[in-house]
Amino acid sequence: MSSESPSDKAEVRKTVGLLTAFTPEIFKSEYFTRIISGIVSALHHTAHDLKFIMVKDEEYADPSRKILKEHNLDGLLLLTWRIHPKYIEEAMEGSELPVVLINDYMPGLKANIVYSNNKTGIRLAFKHLLNHGYRKIGMLQGPDEASLDARERYQVFSDLLKEYGLALDSKHFRKCDYFFEEDGYLKMMEMIRGQNSLPRAFLCFNDDIAIGAMRALRESKIRCPEEVAVVGYDGIERGKHVEPPLTTIRQPLEEMGQEMVHIMVGLIEGKLRGPVQKEFSPELVIRRSA
Repeated sequence: MSSESPSDKAEVRKTVGLLTAFTPEIFKSEYFTRIISGIVSALHHTAHDLKFIMVKDEEYADPSRKILKEHNLDGLLLLTWRIHPKYIEEAMEGSELPVVLINDYMPGLKANIVYSNNKTGIRLAFKHLLNHGYRKIGMLQGPDEASLDARERYQVFSDLLKEYGLALDSKHFRKCDYFFEEDGYLKMMEMIRGQNSLPRAFLCFNDDIAIGAMRALRESKIRCPEEVAVVGYDGIERGKHVEPPLTTIRQPLEEMGQEMVHIMVGLIEGKLRGPVQKEFSPELVIRRSA
């Protein structure tokens, strides 16, 4: 006869995996660290453990290898799911393993996901620029090969230009190679050196790119926002402390990380049935850059 009490059973610990790309930028980018902070904060108040898993592309060179099975997980949170879609396939292949994704949402996606509404965010930024009288608006886009968010933000921006009878000059558009400050700096410098005039404002894929763009403007003695206004996206804390402070679209990243955990725990404990999809609304944070 078992001596295990009901309270003992309630304390059985589960292991939740947090899977990301194998790159140091995960710890350099405030976008990622704020999501991770929310995840850790929420899991701290549960009976579950967190296992950090960083994966390299070459780990799937052998298609017979099942990486997730090697880690003995009870649930999986994916931070960069578009980069490693095979892990979703493995997790869902003949398994009851709960999986929760974040951002890069697309209609028809049959998965548990937490995401922020890109249409709302870009519309808020665009309307803010229009309300300030800016009619020539450029864009510094993020790489969109593995980012549905980048594609959608560009598409919404393009649609809004048409809606208001405006045009995007190709000279005022650049797609960055990655998502970081240096990319925004290099692309803005490329535009400054390659043409006689810039648009009156720039909408940037994220705050890191926007901060890099402002650094290029400052080094080139181009005043922001008096000559070129800049709007970022994400709402990272660093945006408050640059000069001028960055106007941005804030995603509630910590809250989104916490919600990933709440969904995961509900799925593990059988209190939720998937797919569970939670949408968050971004907000405009007005500072001095635009």
